[in-house]
Amino acid sequence: MKRLLFISIIPFTLYSIELKIAAYNVENLFDNIKNGTEYEEYIPNKHNWTNAMVQKKIEHTTRVICDLNADVIGLEEIENSNALKLLQEHLNRVGCRYRYSAITHKSGSAIQVALLSKVKISKSKDIRVSYSSSDRDILEVTLKTKPKLTIFVNHWRSKRAPESARLKYAKALVKEIKKMSKNSEYIILGDFNSDYNECNHMLKKDNNTNGICGIDTILHTYNNKRFIKLRDRDINATFYNYNLWSDLPAHERWSHDFYGQKGSIDSIIIPPTLLDKSGWFYEMGSFKVFKKRYLFKKNKRNSIYRWVYKNSKHMGKGYSDHLPIYAIFANSTKKELKHESLLDKFWKLILPHKEDDSKKVIPTTLKELTINQLSKWKYLKNAVILKDACVIYKRGDFGVIKSSPDSKAITLYKSADGLEEGRCYDFKVYKKKRYYGLDEITDLDIVKKKNKIDIEKFIPKFNNALMAKKVDNIGNIVKDIEGVYRDKYINVNNRSYNLYVKQKRKGLLKKNSHLYIKKAQIGYYKGEKELIVYSLDDISKEN
Repeated sequence: MKRLLFISIIPFTLYSIELKIAAYNVENLFDNIKNGTEYEEYIPNKHNWTNAMVQKKIEHTTRVICDLNADVIGLEEIENSNALKLLQEHLNRVGCRYRYSAITHKSGSAIQVALLSKVKISKSKDIRVSYSSSDRDILEVTLKTKPKLTIFVNHWRSKRAPESARLKYAKALVKEIKKMSKNSEYIILGDFNSDYNECNHMLKKDNNTNGICGIDTILHTYNNKRFIKLRDRDINATFYNYNLWSDLPAHERWSHDFYGQKGSIDSIIIPPTLLDKSGWFYEMGSFKVFKKRYLFKKNKRNSIYRWVYKNSKHMGKGYSDHLPIYAIFANSTKKELKHESLLDKFWKLILPHKEDDSKKVIPTTLKELTINQLSKWKYLKNAVILKDACVIYKRGDFGVIKSSPDSKAITLYKSADGLEEGRCYDFKVYKKKRYYGLDEITDLDIVKKKNKIDIEKFIPKFNNALMAKKVDNIGNIVKDIEGVYRDKYINVNNRSYNLYVKQKRKGLLKKNSHLYIKKAQIGYYKGEKELIVYSLDDISKEN
């Protein structure tokens, strides 16, 4: 028994200088008091929104927060200070004690942003985005730590509004950050209603800013049109930030589910001062999406179990349409070791220290491969140099590369940002995988920019023979496809092929409508070849 007790106190003492910081959009936590600003579905005692239903919502939200067990958590879609108080009281009642809290007070707004903390708060204030009730304030909270750490909690305007609406938030936030001292340590988090690669996927209807995006451009999480990675240190800019989505593989970058459309509209963003191992710093590899099984629908692992509102009634089931995200931040300042004892010092001497990545010896030469050689590898254990890779197709951050018209095709999955269609490159490739027959590069850097090509020589006109099973052309791009749409299939010259359109547009894909597809990729799904369209600009109805 003594041995068990001895071991059990080690984590508490050794890791007292770490903070787990999270963000969670709880999806409309309202109280049952009428204020006149409620959404229609949350008017007290209508739509089954009763005291009992409020309690059920609080219980479900509490379960998630307790299991997440963050030290500090930014919350979005909290109605007001009373709703936050009800949540905080219930958390404390079940043993998940958050002694400190803060919330915005935007007049006329239906919902606010808030923060719960186990760490004492030094001060908090609202950052006004505009005087309009449609624009929620940003919450600025400074924790009482040494050195001090500032948290900015955000909930930007939804995509029902164009990008200019979200630009206002980014500008207001940056204006406040630039008032801080040069070496300030801060964390920007929340629901930005913008993917980490928003500029690459912004729809034409939203683009009223000439391609400028709040999250990518104004917060400067992109540089030279490429996503800033945590490994990037020599950026030629006076102000920039790292979006922690870069610490996850591209296929894992989602925390939100909008009718089956996965997105990364929640983010945690940090400045370079949180990567220098001085004061507070981000623990590499600690950024995660919180994915407890109960947060997903039964038998549907990737379908989020959101709060259920059905037939104009709250059903008392589900959680939120968002998943929480979190990261660990450590403190190098010994003064912060409030619980350090003789036992701490003893274990620090005998336990191995975490290796500092900055001191690793990096090989000066890397293996050089051609596209055909790389395509034989299912995964990469080490980075390689890929020679003469020509971008024959690019839509946002999706692309396809070949070295010649007859070479293999490799997909650039969420790694083509900043590349030029029709340009050849040498790349440093970090990650590659095979997904449903497609060879995909998911992480790369540009080593050298090279010559240009005529991409039309690389892309054949579509014919049914290209879809034969024995033809080894998975990943290739084809052009000029004409056919009739019939419930997820397109019929071309009396042959039907599954058609997968990455972007959605209401009314475009109607049964028996005649479609013209400018360019598509040959994919592979459930044993059959299919056609993949990455951009709505490539598909139209025939006149």
